[in-house]
Amino acid sequence: MKPVARRGFLLALAASLLLHLSVIVGPGWHVALLDDLLHSPAPAIDARLRPPPPPRPSPPSHPLPPLSRAPGVSRGLAAPQPTLPPVAQPVPVDELLPLASLAEVIQSVAAAVPDIVPPLPRRGRLRFALLKGEGGFVVGQSVHEWHHDGKDYTIRATTETTGLAALFRPAKVIQASTGSIFQGELRPRRFEMDRGGGDVGSADFDWLAMQATLGNGQVVAFSDGAEDMLSMFYQLMQAAQRGEGFVMAVATGRKLERYAFEWLGEETLTLKAGRFTAWHVRVRSASGGGDTTEVWLGKEAAGLPVKIRHVDRKGELFDQLAEEMDYEK
Repeated sequence: MKPVARRGFLLALAASLLLHLSVIVGPGWHVALLDDLLHSPAPAIDARLRPPPPPRPSPPSHPLPPLSRAPGVSRGLAAPQPTLPPVAQPVPVDELLPLASLAEVIQSVAAAVPDIVPPLPRRGRLRFALLKGEGGFVVGQSVHEWHHDGKDYTIRATTETTGLAALFRPAKVIQASTGSIFQGELRPRRFEMDRGGGDVGSADFDWLAMQATLGNGQVVAFSDGAEDMLSMFYQLMQAAQRGEGFVMAVATGRKLERYAFEWLGEETLTLKAGRFTAWHVRVRSASGGGDTTEVWLGKEAAGLPVKIRHVDRKGELFDQLAEEMDYEK
């Protein structure tokens, strides 16, 4: 080798050794700024021996079966999360309905629904004088008594001769009507009329089957409501207020017959029990003929009957005029 070439080779070798030595002893393989190199001491190197990691297992010779998935869930996609219902936001206090306004709303709703008023006061007693003929000869009296609790009612009427009539021809008839009050109407369950001497007529009402069974075993159907000879007097007020005629089945104890109710206007009556403006209603057989009954319902007396006139098929006339009235208003 030539001297010049040998000198160049030695210089190159020395430079290479110096470069490798500076890297090895340099500050932690850190490329720092000039200021860090000049003023910061070189950090000590903490070298520790660690055991080699365990060898990784070799893959199986046969591939593993694919993971099972829930139905409807695609591999590689996250299962859909259930959707929670939105949380109701509280109503601001200033938007709440005041108690006074709430009470007004309740009152307005209640006012829009009509009250169903029972057709007669809760309890009462009426005493009538019984007069015969056009001259008004007193032959007896009739006492009506009733009570109800808004659901069930009982009405009883006792008619008997008094005075001289009782001496020459004693007679006593007792009528009783029991039933329920449904939507402001009397619905009799049983009616009895006892004329004395074992002469008793009756009627039992089946409102589901819409039929009545009379005392003789006869079963008669009705389709548009029914009353008996006693309850009908206390059911007329609502019809009279409407001023409309109608037809209804009425049980007499011996038969169930359809009667026509006719509105005859208003009249003023002066009776021993007081002065009344009364609705006048006439009741007679819808088929014509037979008995006729007229009823006057006092406006000032809760629509209760204040006068009852009955004309039988022989033409005999009997009036019942209110003399005493005591009822719960």
